[in-house]
Amino acid sequence: MGNLVFEAKCQFKAPAADVFAWHEAPGAFARLSPPWVDVRLVEHSGGIQDGARVVLQINQGPVGIPWVLGHKDYVKDEQFCDYQIAGPFQYWQHVHRIVPLAADDAAREQGFQCLLHDRIEFSPPLGLAGKIGGALYVKGELKRLFRYRHALLARDLELKARYGQKKLRVLISGSTGMIGTHLKALLRTQGHEVYSLVRRRSSKPDEIFWDPSSEECEALPGGLDAIVHLCGRNVAARRWNVEEKQLIFESRVRSTNFLARLVADMKEPPAAVIFASAVGYYGDRGSEPLTEDSSAGAGFLADVCKSWEESAAPAEKAGCRIAFARIGAVLSPKDGALGKLLPVFQAGGGGPVGDGKQYFPWVSIEDVSAGIYHAIVSKTLSGPFNLVSPQAATNGEFARTLARVLRRPCLMPVKPAILKAVYGEMAEALILPSQRVLPQKLQQDGYEFLDAEMGKAIKLQLGY
Repeated sequence: MGNLVFEAKCQFKAPAADVFAWHEAPGAFARLSPPWVDVRLVEHSGGIQDGARVVLQINQGPVGIPWVLGHKDYVKDEQFCDYQIAGPFQYWQHVHRIVPLAADDAAREQGFQCLLHDRIEFSPPLGLAGKIGGALYVKGELKRLFRYRHALLARDLELKARYGQKKLRVLISGSTGMIGTHLKALLRTQGHEVYSLVRRRSSKPDEIFWDPSSEECEALPGGLDAIVHLCGRNVAARRWNVEEKQLIFESRVRSTNFLARLVADMKEPPAAVIFASAVGYYGDRGSEPLTEDSSAGAGFLADVCKSWEESAAPAEKAGCRIAFARIGAVLSPKDGALGKLLPVFQAGGGGPVGDGKQYFPWVSIEDVSAGIYHAIVSKTLSGPFNLVSPQAATNGEFARTLARVLRRPCLMPVKPAILKAVYGEMAEALILPSQRVLPQKLQQDGYEFLDAEMGKAIKLQLGY
């Protein structure tokens, strides 16, 4: 019994050279990695050209499975191939071939310009038994993977056509967090030059050491077009007490103020500085529609957000366009609300919080990065802007939608009293409030949401 074969084909509304260039960009691997799989890039050298090498670690619970891949058969703008050197398969070879559509191809009339043909030849472990027992599972997972990859690539090519007319130099703080990692990969596959502020000494040319607590910072690179500030301690990292709340506050306010003063002292400041903020600014507001013109709310998170945004004032002296992304609950299986709830819902134990009528200001991880990308490129978006989905949804609607995507029941509501007992003040500030936040300014500025429907957003992130 020979090797098994899986093939996937997809047409794109972009030239073959652009599709190939996207795959060759530094951020392509991170963009192509399925978010529902815990995979870590250990080593990557040589891009996708002949002799390149990739070392991955695929984590299955407590077990880490190494996978070493090499590259060969590189033909610029046409094809490349990755193959297994060592790893979980007996044999693995993946040929990526990009073919321009013929001038008389009927798909040309719909704007399609090329075809991406992925062909994988593989052999599962355990010999014949593995082929018989594992073939359907592996092919099912590959089908899921390429459904995600091709949808993502089509979106990225559309963003490139809309925003990528000029190569940008962007500096990001918090680039190792969930949002920062995602944004960095997006910008790099769009062809932009990305630098990171990091809290360790580094010899890498694209990493700049800084320490907001001691106010140390290496020289910032010149010629920056934008700075994106995403630093801040995870508000759900642990149960709140006086010390934890102080860390949450200082991690945002101190780092933002330090960066703002650095920007003010720059001889050539960037055209735009985008500071992260959060919808916690509005507090618990029931069913009241909340736009950027709405007043600040009450409570710890509202106070943090107000001080957070106010601490950026020194940057205004530099004459930059300043914007504050008030980010909602980010949907990604990597972390955030979706990541934390997935195991519960997959086990069939999911349900709404209380009566589920409180509004849940969600946004997909794809729209967070693309929305910030829009803010970088825009000439007019300034001040606070709500980075949330235009589809206002309640907690109950979120729970039912997630259960429907996973084909699981949604019958076990969580009593607020239990959450308060387990999480204390954090539950009252993060889980129980109702915030009907609307992205008024972002839409008025021309941003087109990638994931306006919650069900489709969750399906993409989970490969369904």
